[in-house]
Amino acid sequence: MRFKISFRLLGESPFYLPENYQSEFSAWIHKMLHFENADFSAWLKGKGYTDASGEYRLYTFSDVLFGAHKHHENKLVVEQDHAEMLISFYADAQIEDFLRKIFEKQEFKIGDQKGKVAFRVETFEKIPEPSIKKGKSILLSCLSPMLISDGNLQDSRFLAPDEKGFDKAFIKSLLFKYANLVKFMSGKPGKGLSDLQNLKFKLIGKPKAKIVKINTGSPHQKSVKGYLFDFEISAPVELLRIGINSGFGELNHLGFGCCDLKRK
Repeated sequence: MRFKISFRLLGESPFYLPENYQSEFSAWIHKMLHFENADFSAWLKGKGYTDASGEYRLYTFSDVLFGAHKHHENKLVVEQDHAEMLISFYADAQIEDFLRKIFEKQEFKIGDQKGKVAFRVETFEKIPEPSIKKGKSILLSCLSPMLISDGNLQDSRFLAPDEKGFDKAFIKSLLFKYANLVKFMSGKPGKGLSDLQNLKFKLIGKPKAKIVKINTGSPHQKSVKGYLFDFEISAPVELLRIGINSGFGELNHLGFGCCDLKRK
């Protein structure tokens, strides 16, 4: 289930934000999902959507799309007072009512020790999922950097999309996610996966690397290199829905691997 969040930046422009704002938006979303509504927390737990640590992580979100802006001395200088992002969740339809109550009209601040900018949620709008047809490939674009592990998450080493073995690691990641999520699916587990022999990943164009700081402001802060790129994928409908709704690759709940249909 996918939503577009429209923000209003409060105050006078220009607004100065850290270039690495992703971690702070991640912290805000985590707070909204886990501490804003006790009924929602109980619902997530009752549905079994939380992991062993009690966290709900079956979601991802895009980079924030700001109005007119520029980069200056490690700062994002935003000249207009509006922005938006896409956020998507893997859950059943009932989650929509909770999310609206949680996110609508919220106010929060993003920034660092040198200054913060106040944001207000103006609209929280459900948007259609990309059309997926059985047996058909789709073209997708990364709306946030994607992280595909080489098998060792400890050293923050992630594969580049044009690197040997990326396609196999990408498919392995998606199948692993399916294996963990199959218990949430309606119908018989495995239904619709008979065409796995046609599961293919194809990079389109040249990928763009992006360094992102995660866990900023904490002892666990570190930088990871993700990639923005376009790709074609052929896979069973269930796998595509998992990737589109919960994200492709790793660390989706921190804002990685959010994708949408490639615009022509």
